Amino acid sequence: MKKNEILSALKNAMRGEMDSIGIYQNALENSNDEEVIKFFNNMVEEEQRHYNYLLEYYKSITNEEELKVIDTKDTENMIFSDSFIERIGSDQMLFSAISVATLLEKNAFEFYQRSADQTDDKVLKKFFEKMVTWEKKHYDDLIKIADEAENTYWQKNRFEPF
Repeated sequence: MKKNEILSALKNAMRGEMDSIGIYQNALENSNDEEVIKFFNNMVEEEQRHYNYLLEYYKSITNEEELKVIDTKDTENMIFSDSFIERIGSDQMLFSAISVATLLEKNAFEFYQRSADQTDDKVLKKFFEKMVTWEKKHYDDLIKIADEAENTYWQKNRFEPF
């Protein structure tokens, strides 16, 4: 990968992280439930951290500095209560936020995997691989929430198969 390709990839990744932050921020602002707010706030903080890591690499590459391994923090394993799942499934906006966020996270881990495969820089490759792991974890958590909340969503909204 050439310098301009790396910078372009980092900018695209930062844009994706900001999209995720926007979805999560909007969802947390549209809830008054403590557990739901905590979940989405945690997601905002993690995506903001990812954005900051990307920005740090972008600045280093722009300034032609040697890339340094960033001291990263692993994501927490989350446990979702039945009441949390029910609240997500009962609220159209929250359920939609989960659905959109799932797609964003899938796009993110696939993008980071392609970026890891394409870069020759060992530090950047390791970083992109770490991002794959994190975004895949987010994706798996969101899929679990969506799958478990789906029945509540359909029942609450009185949807019936045609």
